[in-house]
Amino acid sequence: MKLISRCVFKRLNHNSSLRAYIAANSRIAGSTLFQGTLYEHTVVRELEEKLLMEKLKVCGGAFDKGVDIRGKWPIERIFEAFNQCLDETDDHGSKRVTVNGTNFKPLRYKIDNSTFKPLNILVQCKGFKHSKITSKEIRESVGAFLLNVRDVKRNATIFFVASPNLLTRDGLMAMNSLAIPMIYIRVGMLKSHQGGYDLENTGKLSNYYENEFAVKLLEGFGIDVWLKTQSYKRAQH
Repeated sequence: MKLISRCVFKRLNHNSSLRAYIAANSRIAGSTLFQGTLYEHTVVRELEEKLLMEKLKVCGGAFDKGVDIRGKWPIERIFEAFNQCLDETDDHGSKRVTVNGTNFKPLRYKIDNSTFKPLNILVQCKGFKHSKITSKEIRESVGAFLLNVRDVKRNATIFFVASPNLLTRDGLMAMNSLAIPMIYIRVGMLKSHQGGYDLENTGKLSNYYENEFAVKLLEGFGIDVWLKTQSYKRAQH
């Protein structure tokens, strides 16, 4: 049976794309394909809601080049909200940094440029029920990044790895050895509830981790603080 509703853009309201996907594919709800795509839609919801991403498209499939979700991240919205709480003259960062042999300028020094554009987002979903993310999965993600991103776009593209499970020690080390920006997010799987799914209380983003390259690239944006203080709730009103 052909799976429908594979692609979705920014939802109109909370959980609408998830509900639409579940309703459209109820006949195959027991299949692994359904569960995998349901997890991708869950990740989309969390990225939109918690990190204010836009134009997210679920596009996993045979020809996805290793990417399950693509979209844009107008990260300046988080930067502006976070820096309202800081002294604008308080700038302790370096204007050029080197990570794993690659020298670059953190985005905070480019954000005032009128040509600054939303970041490109690529997401690989590892919707395993039990397995942690190891160095093997990280290497696979690097391959997907290199396949999809031209050299001139590397610092304008963030690669996310989403999983309901934690990273192993070797997975963490592999991430931090990279010369590309990669972020791991832990997003739970939706749980069954009264014959359906509990969309309000499950499938939530619970961990956010930037590798060393992403830490320097996004220095000064305060994304950790943004998430911990749930500032996204204020941004939605």
